[in-house]
Amino acid sequence: MKKALLTTLQIAVTVGLLWWVFHDPEKRAQMGEALRQADWRWLWIGVGVFFLCTILATVRWKVLLNVQGIDMGWVRTWQLFMIGMFFNLFMLGSTGGDVVKMFLTMREARDNKAAALLSVFMDRVIGMMALILISLGFLYFRYDVLSHSPASSALLTTLLWLLAAAVVVTVGMFVGSAFGWVHCLPQWTPLRGRLVEVSAACHMYAKGWRQTIWAFLVSFPLFAMFFITFYCAARAFAAPLGLVDVFSVLPIVAVITAIPISVSGIGLRESLFVSLLAPFGVAPAIATLISVTGFLINTAGSLAGGLVFLFYRSSTHEVINLRDMHKEVDRLEDQIEHSE
Repeated sequence: MKKALLTTLQIAVTVGLLWWVFHDPEKRAQMGEALRQADWRWLWIGVGVFFLCTILATVRWKVLLNVQGIDMGWVRTWQLFMIGMFFNLFMLGSTGGDVVKMFLTMREARDNKAAALLSVFMDRVIGMMALILISLGFLYFRYDVLSHSPASSALLTTLLWLLAAAVVVTVGMFVGSAFGWVHCLPQWTPLRGRLVEVSAACHMYAKGWRQTIWAFLVSFPLFAMFFITFYCAARAFAAPLGLVDVFSVLPIVAVITAIPISVSGIGLRESLFVSLLAPFGVAPAIATLISVTGFLINTAGSLAGGLVFLFYRSSTHEVINLRDMHKEVDRLEDQIEHSE
């Protein structure tokens, strides 16, 4: 019931935001004119850059799997990553596809299921830590511009609070893992299960810290490639934006859209782009097109994961469905949460 209510609320928010973004007929006319004049060659470049993103993301996850002695091979690892991206498009929340990726990885790992599951959690944790540093670094160069207008200044303040909270939680995870404090949390603690899982991942990967640091460093070119896909969208519509401008805005968008406010960030992402690009002199119509086009570039790459899933064959040759995936992942998560 609670999940259904949350889903209904997300859909309602998404519809409302989309109406707000596209309801102005003058804005739609400006978007149509911009589409007619667009340089579509930049979109093909963006698709190619996104493919590089998938390679770098596979490298990062492969390193984390190797720390736990799980060797699925490069092709199989890339397949599971692409499948996870595909399901992220259709399962609500930015981590919905992780359930599928966790399940399939657990099937491949067989006798090392807990490590397989926690590798996905650690992949998320490392990505978040890298995003925090990237956000702070590029905001330093464009803080004066972004704090100029009330709307972008409010979003900037929101980001800084979210980053501060993320730092506290991340440090707390490592400290709690080192001293075993997480298991002392009361059962009623919000998100206790997820806290225990991330703490367990931190504990496991602290032992292979050299490879974990290497995976962390891979995150920087990975995020750079992701941001460049939106830069390609900006160039397609001749927006007056440089790389640093795009790199200073995207972390704010990435962090806020990761919160399950709307379905896959749709509507919310466009609203953020309109507010954040206004100080750079980008018209709302162009800002909306940059957001939509950048998202479509990434969506096209994620849809490719559907083709991968169509031809994917598990090494166990079992017939699987989403309900079974959720049950097994939940069972293992519960096992990890109650382990000492």
